Amino acid sequence: MAARFTAAEVRQALGLPPTGPALEFASVSTDTRSLEPGALFVALRGERFDGARFVSQAESLGAAAAVVSDDSAPPASRLPVFPVANTTRALGELARFHRRRAGARVVGITGSSGKTTVKEMLTCALGSERSVHATEGNLNNQVGLPLSILAADEEADVWVLELGTNEPGEIRRLTEIAEPDDAVITTVGPAHLEGLGSVAGVLEEKLDLLRGASREGCAVVGELPPALPAGAREIRPDVVTAGLGPESDYRPSEWHSGPDAVRFRHSGAEYVVHAGGAHHLRDAIIAAAAASQLGISAAGAARGMTEFRPFGMRGALLQVGPLTILADCYNANPESFEAAIRHCADSFPDRRLAAVVGTMLELGSEESAAHVRVAESLLASGFTAIVALGAFQESFRALPLPRDVSVAYPGEVDDAADELFRLLAGDEVILVKASRGMRLERVIDGIKEGSA
Repeated sequence: MAARFTAAEVRQALGLPPTGPALEFASVSTDTRSLEPGALFVALRGERFDGARFVSQAESLGAAAAVVSDDSAPPASRLPVFPVANTTRALGELARFHRRRAGARVVGITGSSGKTTVKEMLTCALGSERSVHATEGNLNNQVGLPLSILAADEEADVWVLELGTNEPGEIRRLTEIAEPDDAVITTVGPAHLEGLGSVAGVLEEKLDLLRGASREGCAVVGELPPALPAGAREIRPDVVTAGLGPESDYRPSEWHSGPDAVRFRHSGAEYVVHAGGAHHLRDAIIAAAAASQLGISAAGAARGMTEFRPFGMRGALLQVGPLTILADCYNANPESFEAAIRHCADSFPDRRLAAVVGTMLELGSEESAAHVRVAESLLASGFTAIVALGAFQESFRALPLPRDVSVAYPGEVDDAADELFRLLAGDEVILVKASRGMRLERVIDGIKEGSA
């Protein structure tokens, strides 16, 4: 159920004078394409757009009032307005107000890789014994997180919210909005370096979740890299580390990683999670550890996590005739790329390996070197048919290629599938991976069409 507000509550949330018309709002919207009658329209403003231009349209669609930047041109509308200095911040303040009055227990999850997967696994685990609301997809930034909170079910026992970042201070701000009771950090690696500068900067940014979460709740972090649990313990000595190493607080007694599922045993329960690869094993262990800290029985968590399935091109295995596709093209950084490469090489040791790879975005000054390292890893891991797109074209052209390796350099993403078919024998395992901005799902569509 969408969050409802009175005008008095909006003014209170936004720190505006308490006087004004007595209005009620059935929902909060930032997009006239999905706005419903009776909504409060928040006119977001960015470097290249000003939502105040759409206030008249929002009025025609039935909006009851609008939140606008106080220095925007006055909208040509009779709609009541709430003027604020920053409409994005105002959206966050509305979400924080709703979070406080709802009373649900809030779990915040962040990490360079795996946060969306852990969020979904934890939601499955909690759902076995509690009612749960979770962030839809990866609505995890200063617009997405508030919208997820404002769409949350007030009757749910637990809200599982994902927090993302690409610049210093963003996790701190998202933590202010969500006010999490509990904190989970999956891992830290070279992601969003363009804004965060270095892996050390990424670590400090992610640790802001622990700094901002309630000390009365639980804190769970993955074991990798070692700097993560070390830094976490300085902030929260009670933090629970989860992983496979002997120093991890939550460690399975036995485990196995297969091509399309992982298994492990803990506290007498057998966990079977339908996602392959060592990275998904670690994600599942972090989710199980968090569920345990949140009071879910091992049997319940294991039962719930059997319901998990990879989604949204995040490590999903697809069978297209004799071809096996690892569709992992929603996000990419060096850490997640290495995990996907290991998954293919370890899970399919007797199959020929192919790849369609595209640019890892937001790596700043590390971009060139990072792409070369991943290209070298693909070659060292036995990938013999490679379609290089974006920044990977320069990387592969600079490397000496083994005799049995063929690399194609298409000019456009839409040409990648045709180039790939030219290199295939017909029964390969194909890794398709890049940052979301490369839109490599089009390559998967092309493979399906070419195999039909």
